[in-house]
This record gives sequence, structure tokens and C-alpha cells, in this order.
Amino acid sequence: MWSANEWHAIQDLLPVGATMAPVIIASDKTQLTNFSGGKAAYPVYLTIGNLPKAIRRKPSAHACVLLAYLSVNKPVKKRQGISKKTLRLRNYQLFHRSMAEVLAPLKTMGRKGIVMVSGNGQKRKVHPILSSYVADYPEQCLVTCTKYGTCPKCRRKATELENQTLGEERTQLWTEGVIRKARSRGKTPSAIHSLAMEDDVAGGDYDPFWKGFPYCDIHDAIMPDVLHQLYQGVIKHLISWIQSLMTKDEFDSRLRSLPPAFGVRHFKDDSRGIIAARSLLDFIHLVQYPSHDGRTVRYAEEALDSWHANRAYFKEKEVRDHFNIPKFHSLLHYIPSIKLKGTTDNGNTEAFEHLHITFAKDGWRASNKRDAFPQMITWLS
Repeated sequence: MWSANEWHAIQDLLPVGATMAPVIIASDKTQLTNFSGGKAAYPVYLTIGNLPKAIRRKPSAHACVLLAYLSVNKPVKKRQGISKKTLRLRNYQLFHRSMAEVLAPLKTMGRKGIVMVSGNGQKRKVHPILSSYVADYPEQCLVTCTKYGTCPKCRRKATELENQTLGEERTQLWTEGVIRKARSRGKTPSAIHSLAMEDDVAGGDYDPFWKGFPYCDIHDAIMPDVLHQLYQGVIKHLISWIQSLMTKDEFDSRLRSLPPAFGVRHFKDDSRGIIAARSLLDFIHLVQYPSHDGRTVRYAEEALDSWHANRAYFKEKEVRDHFNIPKFHSLLHYIPSIKLKGTTDNGNTEAFEHLHITFAKDGWRASNKRDAFPQMITWLS
């Protein structure tokens, strides 16, 4: 039999229970040179959802870690007679095989778990599960093997994005099935890709990096991107449309006539355009609330419905022919995402953009600019 001291020592080695660590991954290519040189870095970051978002979003808290620098070099040179399509497919393959190598430990630990010490000193068996992926739109398409110009979360065609309802959702199993079917019919990487693209899937003769992750659906993992979708997408479009509708003098005149109070003046002419713009701005502000309840979610839904009801004004004024714009379609996914994964500041790309300064640009400046990445890693260490 064990003595009391031996028994307590054994108890200390055993985990007291199991828990899940929602893993949040972000990847984004960034320029290292300001004016010339064209040097870039492709960092991959990791953080976990168990930390409060106020800590995760603060770069000085070091709650996000740098996992890897992906290759930014072209696999082949164009002058070697390789077509643009083949070059593009090889870049896709390079990304997925690199990410599969970087994230391979998560697959094993997600299934088996790993004993870790929690904040109170107790040992727990932790299962890290890939739950969220933070990226801009081109990266979302690359990550989810989605045809560029369509939606990485639902199956709307590029010509159907202006529909006011969501399409049938993409699932990881469905995407894997499309790629598997294309492989069974195609003889070459190009043929496999072309067959998969018939279903708006950018597949090939390689496995996506997320294949085999336990309890993960890569399409559900894609987070709303407030920075690029709303501010650098929707608002920029709206401003350009409004500028097309009126002259600078008219715009200045209307601004000068506004009293120093909010919401007390409405212009009688062209009010549908004003309602559409106001509804869109209301939605953008509402979905960025740091907390939500049923009432605030309903307000956001009503604002989006109002935008859809009045957006035809821009067609009537011949500013737009259609609204098949991926960033506008993405607005339909914000409310379901908030209900599923919480507020949008849980995974906004803006927080990870700040990390580029420390994990990429400062390291680049500290290097001799030749064979820089080993030097950057040493500098960071």
C-alpha cells in the first residue's frame, strides 16, 4: 500500500478534470518595407478564448503568440513557362500544407488532451479546439477553399449575393465531399480544381489544413471582420455612392444647414436614400456593441431590414446596377455569428493588425535586411 505522502504525491500528478480551450488563429500578410523593396511577412498568430477579450485585444498583455512566418516566396517564376492558374494552385497548396505542419499538434491534443496547470495551480486535461479563424476576405476564401467572389460561409453564388436571406450553409463535410468528388473525376491538379470550382470550391489534389481537426467546422470558425468588411468596405462604398448623387456644393450646403444637435433634421427630398444610409450606419454601430441582449440584437436586425428595404434607391439613381458585393452580403452573417460566438470584438482583425508592429516590422528593422527571418526570430526570442 502507498503511504499518505506517496498518495498525495500521486494525486498531485493527476489532473482534476478536463476542460476545453477554444483556439483562435489569425493569419495576415503584411508589408515590411514602406516605399520600395516589396518585402513582406506572413505571420500566423494564436490565442485562446479562455482569456478575457480585454486582455486578448491588448498587445502589451502578450496574450497572443506568434506561431510561424509562412512563406511569401513564389513557388515558381513566371518566366519558366508556368501558367498563372498553375502558379495560383501551387500557392494555395503551399499555404495549406504549411498550415497543416504548423497546426498538426492541435489535431492530436484536441483529441487526446494535454495536462496543463491552470491559474489556481490545479492540473487539468485541456483539449484545444480550433474554434475561430480571424482573417480578411481574400484570406477567408483561401482558408475555407472558397471561390473568390462568393461567400465563405454559405453557398450563395456570386450572382446571388444581393439576396436578402442567407443561402444554404457551407459545412466542412460538404466542402471535403466536393473536393473528394473532384479528385475522383479529375486526372490533373488543374482538372481537379476546375471540377471543384463548379461548386464554388477552390480545391485541389491536396488536403486542406483543417481536415481532421476534432469538433471543428472551418466555415463556422470564420469571424466577422469589422475593419475590412465594414469600415474599409461597406462605408467606403456608401461614401462613393453618396458622392455620385450630389455635387460638392450641394453636399456642403446640406452640412452647413445642420443644427448643432443630432437627429433633429430630415430632408424631405430623396428620403429613401437617407434612410438607407442611416440604417446601414446604425447597423454598423450596433453590431460593434461590447455586449448584447435580445433587444440590441433585434435593433441590429431591424436596421439591416431597413437597409434592404431602401437600398433600391441607389439602383433607381443609377449609382449601382446590383448589390452582389461579398462585403455587403457578409452583413447577413453578423447576427448569427454574434449569437454563436459572441460580440464582434472577440475576433476583429484590427487587434491582430497591431501585432504586426512587434512580431514583424520591428524585427525586420532590427535585421540586416538579408536573410531576415532567422534574425527576426532570434530578435523576438
